[in-house]
Amino acid sequence: MKPVGNLLRLVRILTTLSPDIWALRRYDPDGCDMRPSDRFAQDLITLGPVFVKLGQILSTRPDILPESYIARLAELQERAPEMDFATIRRVVEEELGAPLETAFDSFESAPIAAASLAQVHKARLKDGTTVAVKVQRPGLEALFRRDLDALEFGLRLLRVLAPRRLRRTNLPAFLSEFRRYSMGELDFQAEARVMERFRSNLAGQEGVRVPRAFPDHTTARVLTMDWVGGMRLSEAAATFSGSTQSALVDRLVSMLLRMFVSDGLFHADLHPGNIVFHSDGTFTLLDFGMYGELNPAERDRFVLYWMAVAQRQTRRAYHHFNQQTKPLPSADHAHFRQAFNDLAARFYAAPSREASLARTYLAMMRAGYRAGFVFPASLMLHAKALTTAEALLFELAPEARFDEISRPFIAREVAARLATSHPLGRISQVLPELLLTGAMPPAEAIDESWDRSAIHGMWESVMGAFGPADRGLGRAGLMALFHHFAQRHLGRETERVLAETWATYDVLETDLPLQPNTGAILTTHLAALTLALHRTLVSQGRSPAQSHALIHAIGWDIYRRMADPPWELARTITADPVKRLRIATDMFRRFPFGPPGYGWRDVEAGEDVVAFDCTKCPVAEFFAHHDDAELCTATWCALDFPVAEKWGRRLVRPKTIAGRHDHCDFRWQSGPVLDGAKTTKAGRNAERK
Repeated sequence: MKPVGNLLRLVRILTTLSPDIWALRRYDPDGCDMRPSDRFAQDLITLGPVFVKLGQILSTRPDILPESYIARLAELQERAPEMDFATIRRVVEEELGAPLETAFDSFESAPIAAASLAQVHKARLKDGTTVAVKVQRPGLEALFRRDLDALEFGLRLLRVLAPRRLRRTNLPAFLSEFRRYSMGELDFQAEARVMERFRSNLAGQEGVRVPRAFPDHTTARVLTMDWVGGMRLSEAAATFSGSTQSALVDRLVSMLLRMFVSDGLFHADLHPGNIVFHSDGTFTLLDFGMYGELNPAERDRFVLYWMAVAQRQTRRAYHHFNQQTKPLPSADHAHFRQAFNDLAARFYAAPSREASLARTYLAMMRAGYRAGFVFPASLMLHAKALTTAEALLFELAPEARFDEISRPFIAREVAARLATSHPLGRISQVLPELLLTGAMPPAEAIDESWDRSAIHGMWESVMGAFGPADRGLGRAGLMALFHHFAQRHLGRETERVLAETWATYDVLETDLPLQPNTGAILTTHLAALTLALHRTLVSQGRSPAQSHALIHAIGWDIYRRMADPPWELARTITADPVKRLRIATDMFRRFPFGPPGYGWRDVEAGEDVVAFDCTKCPVAEFFAHHDDAELCTATWCALDFPVAEKWGRRLVRPKTIAGRHDHCDFRWQSGPVLDGAKTTKAGRNAERK
């Protein structure tokens, strides 16, 4: 009888929705008649709670419905007639196994809210805690199973009647996800577990609250949680001062990016009714029945996409966006790329009030669908949820651009991911293929696990393979790199000078001891190259001072590029000047000047100074061994001072190993360099003596 029941229910559904189906087949995207979408929303309400939920989910799927329908369904509310208190009492007592008066100290008979799935009442526990009690309407599980079975029966018919349309819309995956989501929403214990996951994920977010669920008063059909009072969004926007609003926007952005990027577990319906603001500038999230999740690969792609958008790198953004799709056989790649570029250009050119990153993201998905690309259902829900959440920010900060205010948060996320990743393993699997074949290997060719000791051993051997070009990649790469920078300063003399330099370098390199780590291998070979260039310049008629100046200029041309990434990363992580210096200098102390080749010790030198000593320097040892410590102090040692100036800070270093002391003392002053107070060359020399 079940197929017959499914068929009869399907006929009832189709009879109700047939005018809507016919209107959709005749839909004019350029028209302005909203009556078909209004009628469709009303028909869904008529068919019951399953179809109200279906309408809400369909509002996240521009690959299934036109934009005007999407907009109307996004406004679909779950208002429903109130259940009488006798029914509420019966459900609560059946679920909790105790009389209402025994389970609660008080329980208000008038509901706070009534929706198609449940009704909410205010109550107080025996210990005096004020709570909200969400009570499910009776008979919903059987009703949901009946309608979902009927829809799946219709899908099997559609698979026979319109297979191409079915493949294009990805409806089977959508309905499967809808069943999982809908049946899960009927289990309030599952919702309580989701709330706890959000509480755990957002525990470190300042000013963000998630209600507690009370397990002893929660079952599959009754959910008891903290009572939350406060202001709605419009009231908060009108009440808070400018500084409080600014802090609130920062908290919202941080929280949203934590959900949508870092954790992958996100609130899928964060409209103004599901967030409550408090007078101290904090806020509480409500109603976790509708949520979504991205897997790690989807989160990584989204981070890279957003990072590219924030840097206005449209080609890179398109690449990561397109990698998330499944193209159909008829997919038009050129059309999709052009539509993507047009949307990006309009977004960047739009004034702040009209520049919606989330709506542009969703529009790009629609463009992809029209060009024949299918997106995962999780990403569709993600895009729609992000659009809803972004609207909260526009209410509080109408002139804000989400791409700009989110930039430091995205930078921190990228830094955190890099800090917890193992880049050497991936680089070791990509770089050889790129250099030897000119192409990156596909993702499926990269192993997720690797032997660290084997990788370090291999790459230290590669870096140590300096010598004739046919003996290793390291020598060839070093020659190409150094030629590039030296040519800027040597001009027409480059080939002649470097020919003799490489010949001298070959002699010096033969006796160069192999250092214990990659950074020291690199720096000592560069030191040998420095000495070789100095000897060549002097042999060809330049004075030692002229040679020192020229080598310093070439070295700074290389070194200044190394100084930018650590400082920019430090700036995205903290505004504290001392912390910035600590982060930036620590990066250099890890690579290329990392142990065990180099030795370091931290020193206390005042709260505004980042101080440490270098107790072992293989470069200084190399120059001392060749009786040319002055070359080290005039070139290598002198490069740290302009780095400090580039960072807007000042370095004091009276002692150096090259200057025959037992250590180099670095004292980085965190205060900004004042006009006229920049360290002069004479001053640097005085500090080094």
